[in-house]
Amino acid sequence: MREVMLILHIIGIVMGMGTGFAHTFLGISMAKMKSDEAMKLSIQGLALTKMGNIGMILAVLSGLYLIIPYSSSLSENPLLILKLVLVFTLTVLITMINLFSTKVLNGEAAVYLKKIEKLGKICMLIDISIIILAVSVFH
Repeated sequence: MREVMLILHIIGIVMGMGTGFAHTFLGISMAKMKSDEAMKLSIQGLALTKMGNIGMILAVLSGLYLIIPYSSSLSENPLLILKLVLVFTLTVLITMINLFSTKVLNGEAAVYLKKIEKLGKICMLIDISIIILAVSVFH
């Protein structure tokens, strides 16, 4: 069962981080476009967020299962605690992005796309930090 959960966990991470990378590269492309075209592409790109949400759910649920053997020694592993804090922080930021995405789709694109872009950059840094910490903790 552990192998299945590990596979699901990695698939979830790939889906979540893949969404972040896709948004990053879309942002690079949009910087070279006219603002009207860039905004349309940005709004259409929000559809990728669903993949990221599914990935996050897979990663968190499988991660809860995978963390069980480490729960008794959690207090002795500050890097694991930091990783878990970053996962929680990432979950909060992704929830905010989802709320802002709804506002974008309801016609408030100009304001909320900028907020989503900033949060997306922070999420990308947190994603990379989580991966680095995971490698450090579970090597």
